[in-house]
Amino acid sequence: MRRAGKVLIIHNDVTDESAADARDVLDQIRSVSEALENSGYEAGTLAIDLNLEIAKARLGAERPDVVFNLVEAIDDSGQLIPLVTALLDHLRIPYTGSDTEALVLSSNKILTKQWLRLHDIATADWWDPETRPPISPAEGRWITKPLYEDASIGMDDASVVPDFRAVADRIAEKQRQRPCRWFAEQFIEGREINVALLGGPDGPQILPIPEIQFVDFPTDKPKIVGYAAKWSEESFECRHTVRRFIDPRQEASLCDHLGQIALRCWKIFELRGYARVDFRVDGNGKPWVLEVNANPCISPDAGFAAALSKQCIPYSEAIGRIVVAALPAWPSNNATT
Repeated sequence: MRRAGKVLIIHNDVTDESAADARDVLDQIRSVSEALENSGYEAGTLAIDLNLEIAKARLGAERPDVVFNLVEAIDDSGQLIPLVTALLDHLRIPYTGSDTEALVLSSNKILTKQWLRLHDIATADWWDPETRPPISPAEGRWITKPLYEDASIGMDDASVVPDFRAVADRIAEKQRQRPCRWFAEQFIEGREINVALLGGPDGPQILPIPEIQFVDFPTDKPKIVGYAAKWSEESFECRHTVRRFIDPRQEASLCDHLGQIALRCWKIFELRGYARVDFRVDGNGKPWVLEVNANPCISPDAGFAAALSKQCIPYSEAIGRIVVAALPAWPSNNATT
């Protein structure tokens, strides 16, 4: 495996006093740094904020061979993450993960859904209060979401409403709580499953497929992986959402179907290095794509790392593959074989 000498890890500017979801990047920095150094790389770090002139000057001084992109937000906004890769494109510095165009498409959940629909991939109906598209709303429950944020920011039981008539008021309420752009989509009742992909010389590799099980949830409690489930260790949601890996022998058809859709998403969105596609599988066994996650969380305790472990891929090896995928000599990452 070809190695670059110097890797600069860039990340959003956080402190130990930041919110739990933001502090998670500190764990990623430590783990990635250790993996790089154990593999013989020289690793440094650079915190990114809205002052891109400082970032530009530091990048010029550091002259890294590759930048490892761990930026999850700028100025507490997921909408701004493509600014960093656009700067790196401008400076012609290779960087890990997906490129600017893929980040623009995948970080905007409505653009993602529109792109999926254009390619005949099932995704739930949606409604945007800013454009107010005319729709015949699907029956049943709906869920409100921030348009750009990840990590389940702003998501709780109140995100789910009983029917479409309650959507506009709930979005207005959510916007008062967190002033950002919100939208709503049909709530797909069913299994919560995701597929992680890791780039390689022969194309993306499908990792073992986990399902999040909602253990002992009351019948009236929405089965969602909200903010508390991810970031509040003592909460009911965190203690009762359990990851288990699907047995590919018992559910071979489902695993193959999910894997093929995830590979199509990789190709359609032109993803690179690593990614995760989130699904709901309804009661009829039909997969619906919820989100396409470029550059998903790679903390050692996160789902991506768990899938690596299940596949018996050492964490340091995966980090090395992500770095090498950023180098110009890497074969086409859009291959699906």
